[in-house]
Amino acid sequence: MNQIKIYGFLAAMLMILQTSYSQMGNNTVELDEVILSLPFSQVEAKSVIKVNKINLDNINPILKSYISKSLSKLPGISFITTGPGISKPSIRGLSANRVAVFSSGVRLENQQWGDEHGIGISTSGINSIELIKGPSYVIYGSDAMGGVIYVEPERYSDDLSIDYMGIYNSNYNGITNNLGLKGSSGNFSYILRGNITDNQDFSTPDGEVENTWFKENDIKAGIMYESEKFSSDFRLSMNTSELGIPHMDEEHDDHEEHDDHEEHDDHEGEEEHDDHEGEEDHYQELSHTIITWTNNFDLGNDHNLQVTLGRQINDRKEFGGHSEEEEHDDHEEEEHDDHEEEEHHDEGHGESDAELDMELVTNSLDINLNMPQSEKLNLIIGTNLVSQENKNFGHEELIPDAELNDFGLYGLGQIEMKNGSALIGLRYDSRSIDSEMGAADFSNFNGSIGIRKDYENSVLRFNIGSGYRAPSLIELFADGVHHATNRYEKGNKDLVAETSFQTDISLDINRDSSSIVFDLFYNDISDYIYVAPSNMTQEGYKVYNFLQQDATLYGGEIIYSKQTGIDWLSFNTSLEYIHGETADGDALPLISPLTFNQVFNLEFSSNYSLEVDFLAKAKQNRVSMFEEETAGYSVLNLSGNWMTSFLNNDLNIFWSIDNVFDKEYYDHLSRLKNVGIHEMGRNISVGLKYNF
Repeated sequence: MNQIKIYGFLAAMLMILQTSYSQMGNNTVELDEVILSLPFSQVEAKSVIKVNKINLDNINPILKSYISKSLSKLPGISFITTGPGISKPSIRGLSANRVAVFSSGVRLENQQWGDEHGIGISTSGINSIELIKGPSYVIYGSDAMGGVIYVEPERYSDDLSIDYMGIYNSNYNGITNNLGLKGSSGNFSYILRGNITDNQDFSTPDGEVENTWFKENDIKAGIMYESEKFSSDFRLSMNTSELGIPHMDEEHDDHEEHDDHEEHDDHEGEEEHDDHEGEEDHYQELSHTIITWTNNFDLGNDHNLQVTLGRQINDRKEFGGHSEEEEHDDHEEEEHDDHEEEEHHDEGHGESDAELDMELVTNSLDINLNMPQSEKLNLIIGTNLVSQENKNFGHEELIPDAELNDFGLYGLGQIEMKNGSALIGLRYDSRSIDSEMGAADFSNFNGSIGIRKDYENSVLRFNIGSGYRAPSLIELFADGVHHATNRYEKGNKDLVAETSFQTDISLDINRDSSSIVFDLFYNDISDYIYVAPSNMTQEGYKVYNFLQQDATLYGGEIIYSKQTGIDWLSFNTSLEYIHGETADGDALPLISPLTFNQVFNLEFSSNYSLEVDFLAKAKQNRVSMFEEETAGYSVLNLSGNWMTSFLNNDLNIFWSIDNVFDKEYYDHLSRLKNVGIHEMGRNISVGLKYNF
């Protein structure tokens, strides 16, 4: 680790902070948005931990059609992608099991450790998304080492309302239809929403990319009872998706077109492609059901008890590549369209026709008690319990049948001080794993401390915290072919838990018409787990092993926002940088390059707005041993909104043009760059939303 380089970077950034602080004005902008991902029901401006929040009702519906599009507006977060249908969040260089995703109040458990598997959340029926980039382990436990994405479900309404939204995308001939109903009666409120998405293969400037289709059906429902001292919220979310995965060849070194592979040539032009048949194509069928029941009890004296019960059922099937080609093809024709694998699940360990078929059932219980002691001291204690079972039903097993149990206990105290506050936390976690290939137990104590200091026109936050992440099932016990990544993965039973120590500094400076934000971080990780290729092959695939080594990440973001002297023109400018390396000085994989984003917002009236979005990324030549370098690129995106009325009801017409100039480029976090597949070309989208 180059200490001089690190300290030089931090010193330069702090000099910028001091200079900017002296130049800004004297007025403070109050941010009164309540943050749900943090305790104590605080507004954004008063929270000790820095949180970025996006209200999805305030952005173009096309931009919120995918979580990756919505969150990419925030600096510090990027997405590891496998085409437009699969995206995995990366917060300041950490991804997968190092990023905790919460939906409907429970931690999402959907086998997100797969490289080719996204987080599996539809933005349909979502009110807002909150992003915590700093230390957040004490509140959320293992898997929150890198940060937290907190998804707030759609809010209930007192009035009866029905709305419809439709979107068409030209690039992949995609259609999305969304219909929602909500209202209330007495002490009860209810929500019902359905979403259907059907996308065909996407196209790059080079042409169509085969087997990148994506289909999704999403249903969300909720009912809430609310009285003066008690509220109970029951939520149901059912998401099913089918998506094709283009052939992945990790040994491909020169960005040659993937169409050179024989199986893609043979498949080209066949009618059954639209039906997603054909033995050569890899595809997934995913389903995820979340049931949550959250109860709030007002115990008096400002004490509040919250109890959340959760149950999640995730079924992941992966098709393609079976050695018995004729048998697999017969299964495809007879059973794929009807999805009749449930019988195999009922029979215990009976095989389905999928290469990989894993069912993950998770039961969780979260309890927290908020008990303020005085106007200046607030305490909260809580516990998290998780019971999880993974079962296999496919032809092959990548990870064994296993049971996992988590227990977490934490306490937080917030102290109000003159012109600021302090937050102190302590947490204990234990995890036990029992599988056919062995058992493992992990436990750890960790803590954090944060301080917020309010100045006349600025807010300074300083947070330090230790983190912990137990290895996942795939990292410990994987032993099989992972067809979607085209490699043989071998786990390591000797892995120990990752631990980290992160420092986060944030300075927000505000004026009447502008604001500037500086966020700096330094993250020291012990026993960082990573996957690396070996010189061995097994069953015709290169063997990848899970290894450990200490690592560090540091960097930051600068965000400048301004309302110009022209009433209808405002802009937002951001710059972000991440540096990640192992103790040996080697680059960590999948680190986003230096990124610049310039957004102009033109609100010509309360009814019409236009957004101009310019994104530029530098080349990334600091790569790990199994990555390819990527050149820098820049793209221009446009979008617009028009609010009007029809039959005395609100009508919103919106549009967007992504990659306006049909730029040919590789994004460094795209897994498809390894097989010579460029990012999506120009995509023109149009849509409307109508409130009945």
